Amino acid sequence: MYFKLAWRNIWRNKRRSFITIGSILFAVFFALIMRSFQEGMYEMMIDNMVSISTGHLQVHKEGYWEDRSIDNIMTLDQDVLKEMNSIANVNRACPRIESFAWITADNLGRGAILIGLDPRVDVMALDDKLVDGEVVGMDDKSIMIGEGMAEYFGITIGDTLVLLGQGYHAQTAAAIYPVGGILHFGNPEFSDKLVVMPLKLAQEFCSTEDRVSSILIELDDIVAHTEVKPKLQGLQYAEAVSVLDYEEMIPEVLEAIQADRIGGKIFIGILYVIISFGIFGTIMMMTAERKYEYGVLISIGMHRFKLFMITLRESILIAFIGVLMGFLVAFPLIYKLHHDPIPFGEEEMEAFQSFGIEPAYYSVIDLVLCFEHMLIIFCIAMVVNLYPLVKIMTLRPVEAMRK
Repeated sequence: MYFKLAWRNIWRNKRRSFITIGSILFAVFFALIMRSFQEGMYEMMIDNMVSISTGHLQVHKEGYWEDRSIDNIMTLDQDVLKEMNSIANVNRACPRIESFAWITADNLGRGAILIGLDPRVDVMALDDKLVDGEVVGMDDKSIMIGEGMAEYFGITIGDTLVLLGQGYHAQTAAAIYPVGGILHFGNPEFSDKLVVMPLKLAQEFCSTEDRVSSILIELDDIVAHTEVKPKLQGLQYAEAVSVLDYEEMIPEVLEAIQADRIGGKIFIGILYVIISFGIFGTIMMMTAERKYEYGVLISIGMHRFKLFMITLRESILIAFIGVLMGFLVAFPLIYKLHHDPIPFGEEEMEAFQSFGIEPAYYSVIDLVLCFEHMLIIFCIAMVVNLYPLVKIMTLRPVEAMRK
């Protein structure tokens, strides 16, 4: 009965109800969009680092991470690799050779990061980054470079580059390779300096035989790294190895994210304060308009507690409708921008690329995050709605009807 009366009271004055619901809807919409964009930016930063550089977990010879020397690399055991791929939550294990080389073409030269990988299984997802040419095969003798490097040297598919570097145990590494593909990277450092080649070709160039610098592990779920790490440590390797997770490999990135996240939460807290006053203003207006009504009901014998319960249910229904409508309006936009990010303008693009962030408006789909902020705003709306309830309990009917 109380809910039925409350529902009728809400729609008795549609304008008043729509104003209150609209203020809550705006609060939920703005909070969800802002936090989804912020967390999406963090996810993109981590994904870029994980796919190109570190993996969710990485196995390498003990001491390699400190010096990244081509001399301190591990033997690739195919049986161990199969065991890695069979571990629960492991999507794929990707062996890599990583080194540095001096790249020249005509009279130009620059230092480059050299990555040898298996194009069929590597976490870098070369197919998604290809803008010209084709993804090299495992047995190909050609290389792939970033757009920035191709532009710097003024070369295209089929042109050749000279690579000079240091091989395993100070052997000379020198070769000429044709460019088979050009890749797009959001991070300008990778675009300008990254050279990708098949793992076999990299082992041949660096004279490492069957050795690799590291094995990158991609997980089905990033939070599973705490479960998978001890399982990787328990495998039988040919030499002493270290297993690091992405939190240990990119602490500076995570610290920057954490600092920015705190700033974002402070901003959203300020938004909540503004929202609270906005909702409170509409509630005060609603209460003032209904003061005479409350006075009449109490004077003809309606118990204050019953009026209190009806008004409480009105507040619950209005808050619930506003929060739900805010979610229903925000979620399609969040979903759209998760699967189809909108590129930034030219001015913003350079600033975000310098931080290694893909220059696009990208949102993360996180229902826990959504419900967390929906609950916060629902609670704010309920606290603000205590005002009319207090007014009912302290109202003097004669004065209310006189005014």
